[in-house]
Order: sequence, then C-alpha cells, then structure tokens
Amino acid sequence: MTRILLVEDEPLFRKGLAKMIAESGTSWNVCGEAENGQEAERWIAELQPDLVITDIRMPLMDGLELLKRVKTHFPEIEVIVITGYQDFQYAQAALRYGALDLLVKPCSKQDMYGALEKVSVLMSDKQARLRKEASENQLLLENTIRAMMLRFPYPMESVLHLRGKLQNCKFVLFQITDYFPIQKQYLKRDVPLLQFAVLNIISEILDAYEISGTLLLIESGRFALFVKQDVEAQTLCKEACETIQQLLGLNVRAFEAGLIHNPIELPDLYESMLTNAGIDQPASPGKGHDVEPALQINRAKVQLVSAQMGAFLLAGQSDSLKQYLEQLMKDICRMHADICKIEALSLSFAMQETARKQLEQDHNPQALSDRISKLHDCSSTEEVYDWMRDETDLFMNTFFEWQYKYSAKTVSRAIHFMKEHFSEQLSLQHVASQIHLNPAYFSHLFKKETGRSFVTYLIELRMEKAKQLLSNTDMSVTEISGHVGYDLPNYFAKLFKQFTGCSPKEYRKLSEVN
Repeated sequence: MTRILLVEDEPLFRKGLAKMIAESGTSWNVCGEAENGQEAERWIAELQPDLVITDIRMPLMDGLELLKRVKTHFPEIEVIVITGYQDFQYAQAALRYGALDLLVKPCSKQDMYGALEKVSVLMSDKQARLRKEASENQLLLENTIRAMMLRFPYPMESVLHLRGKLQNCKFVLFQITDYFPIQKQYLKRDVPLLQFAVLNIISEILDAYEISGTLLLIESGRFALFVKQDVEAQTLCKEACETIQQLLGLNVRAFEAGLIHNPIELPDLYESMLTNAGIDQPASPGKGHDVEPALQINRAKVQLVSAQMGAFLLAGQSDSLKQYLEQLMKDICRMHADICKIEALSLSFAMQETARKQLEQDHNPQALSDRISKLHDCSSTEEVYDWMRDETDLFMNTFFEWQYKYSAKTVSRAIHFMKEHFSEQLSLQHVASQIHLNPAYFSHLFKKETGRSFVTYLIELRMEKAKQLLSNTDMSVTEISGHVGYDLPNYFAKLFKQFTGCSPKEYRKLSEVN
C-alpha cells in the first residue's frame, strides 16, 4: 500500500483531501496528517511515506522549507505542493526545489487523481528500475563467484561485497552424476533445461523452509549454495536430492565444505571438495557426450518477473497482468531455439512463485514434474508457445479462484467490521486489508453487492448511529460527532443535514415530540 502524509494548517481542507484520497479506489492511503512543516518533518522521519502533499503557506515552517528538507534528507520521497493563485512565485520555486507537481486551491477530485496517477506511474517506473538493478547486481555477484571458483579473471571491487555476503556462510556443492538415466529419454539438447529445473527446484525448497541464501550454477552439472552457518544443511541437501530424483529422475549428490572465512579461499575450497569427493574430471553430461559450456543462469530474473506480476495483482490490474504475460511469451518465442525452452520454464517458475507467495497456492511437485515433461516433448517454437499458454491459463485460473474465495461473503464481513469500528478513521484501503482484498477490487465488489459506494455506506452507517444517540441520549452534538468518527462537529452537522434533511438539533427536537 502506497502511503501519503498530508501537511495542511486548515483542518477542514485537510480532512477534505483525506476524504478525496480515500474515495479514489486506489492503493493510496493517508498514513499521517500534520498542521505545519515542523510537525511534518517529525512524521516523515518516523513514517517514511512515499508521498508528501503539502500547502505552501503554513506557520512555523512553510511548505517550501519542508520541501527543501525532504529532498535533502529523503530524496526518494515525492512531494506535491498545494498553492493559491496569489502564490505563483512560490510555486515556481517549488518546482526548482524538486516538487513533482503543483495543485491550485481549491483542487478538484480530477486534479488530485491526476496528480496521484502521475506519482503512481513514476513510482512504478522507479520500482521496476530498482528491481532491474537488483537483478543485474545479483548476476554480477554470481558471475564473480563463478569466476573466482574457476580461477578466471574477476573484478576486484566485487570482493568486498562478497566478503559481507559470504563470510561465515556454509558452502554446499550439488553434483548431477548422470544426465541420461535409463528411465528417461533425455537428449543432449535437454541439458540446459535440466540444469535450470534443478536450480529452481533447490530454490523452491529454500523458499519453503524460508532460508535465504545464494545459489548458482558453477559449471555444467555443479551448483554452489551458500547459506548462513545456523542452517541445517544436511536435511536440506537430503530433501533436495530426493525431490530432484522424484521430479526429474536425475541422481544428485551433495557435499558440504564447511564455513567460508574469506571469499579468496573459494577456489582452493572448491578444488579440495572435488578431490575429496573423488570428482577429478570436469562435470560431464554423460558418457560419450561432449561437455556443454556452463550456462550463466540468473535466478534473479525469475524473481524479477514474479515481483512485477505481484505488483499487477496488488494493484488489481488483471488486464495489465495478462498483457504483460502475453508480451513475455511473444518475446520468448523470438529467442533462439536453444534458450527458448529455458526462458519458457523460467516464466513458469515465476508464475508458480507468484502463486505461492501472493495466491496461497500449495507447491505441487508431481504437477511440476508433469509440466516439465510436456515442455521436454515440445519440438517447435509453436509448441513451446502453446505450453506457455497452458501455464498462463493455469495461473490466471488460480488467481480467479483465489479472488472468488475471498469474494465469498467478503462484503458481509466488511460491513460487520465497519459496524464494529465505525467510530474510527476508516478508509477503503484499511477495510479492504481486513478482508485480504485489493482496494480497487473491493470497491467494485462492495458497490456491486450493496448498490452504494463504500464512502456513502459508511456515512449512512454513521448517520444511523448518530440518530440513535440523538434520540436516546443526552450527549451533546460535539460528543456524538466524535463518537461516530468525525473530529469536526460542523462537518458532521453538514453531513447529517444532507442525509436526513435537518440539523442534529432539529432532529433531536423532532424525536422528543414523537
């Protein structure tokens, strides 16, 4: 959920902005409010919002000074400045200081939603860029480890990073002993696909045990795993070898080398491990077959695609998700035949990872084995595309089933929650989170089920509670206003009259007569 801090010294206008944002049906959420720049500065340090919306004219510290301080200390936070017509010269200064956008009072919903959309696009691009950078950094890290272990040249500047990443980690080696078991009809061209499948099977086991680590292909048939020293590696290795045998029919051996005290030790440790295990020759795909060059498979790419898919799901953009997957499939089919299957399997693993993390899908090893077998049998790009289409349809069906699961009785559960918490500052985003639905989808579902928007229903609920209190208690209008969730009695009175046709005091008099 994307968070906003509102900074405005006029309480009524500030509440209006918060209401406008709550009704937007987006993932934006007001995480805090401040009356001036000084108060906002403290909130920013504590809350770390994604966006600050601030007025220019405020006591103690104005919006321009706040903007300068935000951009100095928290440059990743975006700022939208609200100004009056008479403050045009300040508005120009705000743009120079790094404001993303300007809104002129009184700003309409269209103005606000347009500004929020601009920030959303910017943040989406920024997050995609950060994910890409993380993927590239992970690939560089893996290439450095691989080069060190094989005594190839490597960038010295990466060693310092490796020291922090691998120091006091356990080093485990997995070795595929035979690529062509009798019970399988694997061919030489299947070796890269099998290597990629092994890599991801081990990764999925790590995820299942919530173990973080670095896993990579060193050379054909050999995978290095680095995990923290408190990880029970023996159990992990046993399960990995058994699962790979069950799913792919491949025999895999695992060797634990001990702790790494300095990354410089890696080549000696690796060679010593091969010697002690009786593996003196380079890993081979099998007797009578030439050695395939080790593929530089990047596991981070799977995580990158999975993260992007997750972003679409959380934003409720199922159509955009479909378009994204369709484009990936088309791009994969344009690739060279040798890597087309690997990229297709990569996409499948990304969808499975997303289904487990976002859609509560259980891991099904047998289903994975069947799908890999079908991919293995594909002999053309068209067949690979059809295989990916089946995988995509399976994922989207899983998504729709998950949506339906949480849609059943969700509106009634949301209404029950609202009735219990109507006196609190309820937002669409907060209620949606209680029932595990995306705000945009929840907003659509709520209106479909009740015939009213979330905000309208909440106001009606509060007005009914207020009518009961006015008729049956001696509480003042100010007390009732606070009890039903409104800090400003005047704003409460205005809403009450809109929904009942009379003021709170008039309603009380009428109820006394009746």
